[in-house]
Amino acid sequence: MRKSQLKSFTLSLFVGITSIGFISAQAPILVDNSTNSINRIDSLTIQLYSSIPSHNPPAYSTVNRFNLEHYTESMKLLGSSIPFEYDELVKQQINMFMGLGDNYFNMIHERMSLYFPLFEEILDKNALPTELKYVSVIESNLNPNAVSWCGATGLWQFMPYTGKHMGMKINLSFDERKSILMSTQKACEYFNNSNRIFDDWLLSIASYNCGAGNIQKAIRRAGGGQKTFWEIMYFLPKETRLYVPKFIAMVYVLNFSHHARKENYNNFSQILIPTKVDTKLNLIKMSKYIAGEQDQNIIQVNREFLKPNVGNATNQTVLLPYSYSMSYKRNIDSLIEYALLSPYEVGTMQSGNSFYYKPTKNQKTKALATASTSNTKSKVHRVKRGETLSQISRNYGIPVSTLKSMNGISGSKLRIGQRIVIQKGTRVRHRRNYN
Repeated sequence: MRKSQLKSFTLSLFVGITSIGFISAQAPILVDNSTNSINRIDSLTIQLYSSIPSHNPPAYSTVNRFNLEHYTESMKLLGSSIPFEYDELVKQQINMFMGLGDNYFNMIHERMSLYFPLFEEILDKNALPTELKYVSVIESNLNPNAVSWCGATGLWQFMPYTGKHMGMKINLSFDERKSILMSTQKACEYFNNSNRIFDDWLLSIASYNCGAGNIQKAIRRAGGGQKTFWEIMYFLPKETRLYVPKFIAMVYVLNFSHHARKENYNNFSQILIPTKVDTKLNLIKMSKYIAGEQDQNIIQVNREFLKPNVGNATNQTVLLPYSYSMSYKRNIDSLIEYALLSPYEVGTMQSGNSFYYKPTKNQKTKALATASTSNTKSKVHRVKRGETLSQISRNYGIPVSTLKSMNGISGSKLRIGQRIVIQKGTRVRHRRNYN
């Protein structure tokens, strides 16, 4: 069973219990050891997924020079339907990639730990070889914000015309070429269409770079009939001649060279699955409410939002790490009131400013008084040396944003001895402004 299939199968066992399927080994874990606790189930789920590597090459070695015998034997281990044939250009590209420094491969492996689990799942659903995920590495270095000199954008580098032709939404507020899910699905559709035309994976991969028309033209110039990439290579545009060798070389280097594995990034999984959201929400405020200081964990996996209106979302969904999606479900009422914006706030938010709910001095005094007289629903926590809001949040199982809202904290610094109101079992309510 493939790694992505194992993840999907295991996830299905938990979806019925949690009603949500988001897991991120790096997201904050709110652990509650009480019997039958949903938080306890969440914690165990995260622990299970964190034990599944995000990138598990079939074999890797310390080779730092190209060896044809090692290449031939190694590539057979992939068991792929893509023919990873040897050519001198492949050797040149392997040597070039293997000469890149650790900083480059640390960056690639860190991004692989986020994007590859999603890529594998979508490729599996489309019945495509999972090795096609490496096309995105040579296209964009797995950078969803990448923009080429000619305007190709996103992880899979779609041109504006191609993206719109394939049904992607591209405007001043939203660009689905930057969407992890949409761009990967459209790349799969492109590969399937190309392979139906050429019935050859290397030609299909080449067509991703230069278009099916240029491949067909090269075949005609090479004499027509059934041709391989290597037979028509010199009739292709110069960039495409190296495109397939680069792809093959990257597959080899990331599976069988000394760059194939980075323990700091490969030994855990980050699983992101779409979740339905209210289309009236603002992405930036929603992220602040759910994740507090870690709001960029949400923003970075939803790059398609050029402006923060969640109403642009494809199928009304966004990607959220597991613990944040659980927080969304638990706090949906207060979250909606917090993240709904008046027309004035929408305009200001789009200009780059942020909004935080901050209680008045009287509200804060009342909260402290209530906390000091109630033993069931609230208490006062006094900040100790070295404590942070994130630590207090985890200890009490309350989102950072809620703690900040309750206590009128706009930044992240705490004073030793500072009193923090902890209100369990209640939601922070925010006055909705429709003006």
